[in-house]
Amino acid sequence: MKIGFVSKPECPKCVEVIKFLTNFLKENGHDYVIEYGTAKEMKMEGERVDKISADAIVTVGGDGAALWTLQKTKLPVLPVNVSSLAFLSEVDSTGALACINRLLRGDYRVEERARIKTTVNSKRLPDSLNEAFLKSMIMSKIRWFGVYLDNDFIHNIRADGIIIATPTGSTSYSLSVGGPILDPKVKGFIISYMAPFSLSARSMVVPSQSTIRIVALDKGKSIMLTLDGQEGIEVGFHDEISFTESEYPAKFIRFNSDFYKNAREKMG
Repeated sequence: MKIGFVSKPECPKCVEVIKFLTNFLKENGHDYVIEYGTAKEMKMEGERVDKISADAIVTVGGDGAALWTLQKTKLPVLPVNVSSLAFLSEVDSTGALACINRLLRGDYRVEERARIKTTVNSKRLPDSLNEAFLKSMIMSKIRWFGVYLDNDFIHNIRADGIIIATPTGSTSYSLSVGGPILDPKVKGFIISYMAPFSLSARSMVVPSQSTIRIVALDKGKSIMLTLDGQEGIEVGFHDEISFTESEYPAKFIRFNSDFYKNAREKMG
């Protein structure tokens, strides 16, 4: 088995964990490859993450490192947590070696998580695992949004922003604005609003196989679309943004994952 490694940028502890794990692999005759940016910090040769050819990728850091990697690869990912809070990982740095050994033995399963396919005026953008977020580019300035589900008009609404979240992302940004928590096995997406100018605006759960369409209705007023906090583009008047379930789910290396246990521990 060949394993790839990606580190959170400028994280000395993350680099030390990767050095420890790759030394173990080298001593035991196993192959590995390190992402270019991480390898540069280690003064080694590396490979762009989208060019890594491996059986799995181990990300070391927090959720950000895993989300960044998942936007660029379809390989299974094992997130190792060295930050204070990480919902995507089930192992921290102290248990990383044991998990690597199980990975090498084939003692694991691959869990698939739904991702959002996003298009702007029919142009496809990178998929997102947690959420797609539309917000005003000017602080404290609300915007008009037209919201549709397939061919059905839901409403026009004024708000600071709109969040389209997956079940995985239901414990992230959407939760902070009052959205519900969804079990990852639920085939649905959440539409949540940030500071809506309406007493009737509430989060909605819709089928993930449907297409959510949002139209920017403010002439001459730009909106920022951000995907998993990684990719950001500007959209404008009458641009049509569409969201549906991607045909490429995120893949995670799992051992003893328990969603509800994880939620209790992370959220107190």
